[in-house]
Order: sequence, then structure tokens, then C-alpha cells
Amino acid sequence: MASDPKSAWKALKEGNQRFVGGFPQHPSQSVTRRAELANGQNPQVMLFGCSDSRVAAEIIFDQGLGDMFIVRTAGQVIDSAVLGSIEYAVAVLGVPLIAILGHDSCGAVGATLDALDTGEVPGGYIRDLVVRVMPSILGGRKDGLSRVDEFEGPSCRGDRHQVVAAFAGGG
Repeated sequence: MASDPKSAWKALKEGNQRFVGGFPQHPSQSVTRRAELANGQNPQVMLFGCSDSRVAAEIIFDQGLGDMFIVRTAGQVIDSAVLGSIEYAVAVLGVPLIAILGHDSCGAVGATLDALDTGEVPGGYIRDLVVRVMPSILGGRKDGLSRVDEFEGPSCRGDRHQVVAAFAGGG
């Protein structure tokens, strides 16, 4: 992988093109690589995304072991644990690029839309998830959005602003 943001981004784009084209290389998965990683990690990308099982970052970006530091939460909900993980990746591991990955057909967005449409908020811990996703959905609705897949772009932009704001004052 790369050692600067532009090169890291280029490596992600190239890996995704290999994946989409059906020609992944599955890099950095050898016995030798695993042994190297026993001594420490040096990822070049800190990726934050949703927990959705259909969006495995190492696979869709054709990256290998130790190439990416990945944090995933359902609905891409940012909390102090996520921010602490991002800070660790940048401050301790020296990761040059933070990427935020959105995806289509997000279950958390769908659950939030259902809760808003029916007035029935799920119980348990899913309730907290829906409540945390709700501001993004309400903002999107003000802009005329209505379908699940329409909310992903604005949600990613909101995540980006939230991460930048969290670290704008030095952490």
C-alpha cells in the first residue's frame, strides 16, 4: 500500500476496479505477511463504514491483511468509541487517509424510515441505533429524499463533517 493520502486513495480505487471487474489479486494474505503483522501494523487507510455483511471493505477494495484499519457500526453511527478508533489510527498508527464508506440498502436507514413512517420505534438496543440515525434521515427528508438508497450520500457527508468537527480543535 501507499504512504501518503493520494497514493492510498489510488490504491483503494484500483483495488475496487479489480473487484468490480472480477479480477481481484487478494494481496498481502501470505504466511509471510501474517508473520510480519505479528510484529505490528502499518495500515495506510482508516476506513469507517456500516456493519452490513454485504460490504466487506478488504474484499471490495481488494486489500490484504494489515492494509486497512477498519471500524464498522450498524448505520455508520459515530460515537466516542468510533472517534477513539479513528484517533488511534491517525495518531498512533500514522494512517494518512480516512475514508468513509457508504452503501445501498442500509438496514439501519430502513428501520429508521419505518419508525418515522409508522411511529413505532423498535425496542432494545436497536432503538438507540434508530434514534442516532434519525437526524440524518430528518435532514434528508427536508431535502425531499424518501427512499433508503437516497440517504447514503448525505449520510456519508454528515459523517465526514462530524469526524472533521471532532478533530478540528486537536481532538
